[in-house]
Amino acid sequence: MFQPIGKKITLSQEIEQKIEASIIQKKFNPGEKLPTENELCDMFAVSRTALREALRMLSGRGLITIRKGSGIYVNDYSKADVTRPMSLYLDLNFDKKIILDVIQIRKTLEPLICEMAAKNRKEVHIQQLEKNIKNFKACKIEDYNKESHLDFQFHTIITQASGNTLIPIMMEPLLQQMPKIRLLVYKKIDQAKSSALDYHLLIYNMIVKQDAQGAFEAMKEHMRIAEKHSRAIVNQLD
Repeated sequence: MFQPIGKKITLSQEIEQKIEASIIQKKFNPGEKLPTENELCDMFAVSRTALREALRMLSGRGLITIRKGSGIYVNDYSKADVTRPMSLYLDLNFDKKIILDVIQIRKTLEPLICEMAAKNRKEVHIQQLEKNIKNFKACKIEDYNKESHLDFQFHTIITQASGNTLIPIMMEPLLQQMPKIRLLVYKKIDQAKSSALDYHLLIYNMIVKQDAQGAFEAMKEHMRIAEKHSRAIVNQLD
């Protein structure tokens, strides 16, 4: 008559959830040692087999490190632990659809991020953008790899200038696809570099002046052109 409520979980999954909750609640801090296996078995009243499976799952997710002969330690969960899985997914599935999906998200988000950067930028960001543009100008036209990396760097600096700690983390996996995409663009589309440089200069000037609306509009148009170039590349790959 009645269906079971929720999903059944195994004993090891329940142990995993409880240890994870303790870490999230800061009962154990990064670098701190967890109780021994014997102590954990006693605390949870479980077998060593169930506990070890839970620890294996936590280790696989990067929450803990098991050091043989030393103990179980809580990891310092860094930005890389968050961005690496998404970056790997995009790298492994990189194709024409990913190219268009990435530019679609960037077209939606980057004008808003640029607007925030114009409001919140600090002098260090201005200096970084200025240096980036100088290096981009100095690139030889055939140095596609360097141009692509500098393009990625320019947009990364803007995420950092936004003043929001989550934006660089959220955008990093998407922007890391830029060098591959821009490499194709610079190789195959005439005037792509000069177009990018013109918009980078315009965006830079708007951010320097803290013209938030101007920065939004400049990045919006830059992304429109970037989408046009991306679609042209995808069509050539057919």
